Amino acid sequence: MNTRDNIDPGSNPDGIERVLRARAEAFRYSSEMEKAAEQATKGEQLAPSLRMALGYYSDAKKAAGAAGRDVSAPVAADNLSAAYNSLNKGA
Repeated sequence: MNTRDNIDPGSNPDGIERVLRARAEAFRYSSEMEKAAEQATKGEQLAPSLRMALGYYSDAKKAAGAAGRDVSAPVAADNLSAAYNSLNKGA
């Protein structure tokens, strides 16, 4: 599978690039989709709607990676520490 999967092969090159760029821009990391991908890799049965969503997610993730975007999990910020730090900077 490559980034051009699920794109009409009869499309012109500009149309293909536009689709790939849109997929890359639309990608947002999802821990739920990552868990579903792990389950699918293990051969577990997924609901049809989840399989379809996972396919779209995987295509977008591949396009984003090919475009040079970071597709790894975002680092969780410690909101409480950030709030205290912003208070201390104002003092």
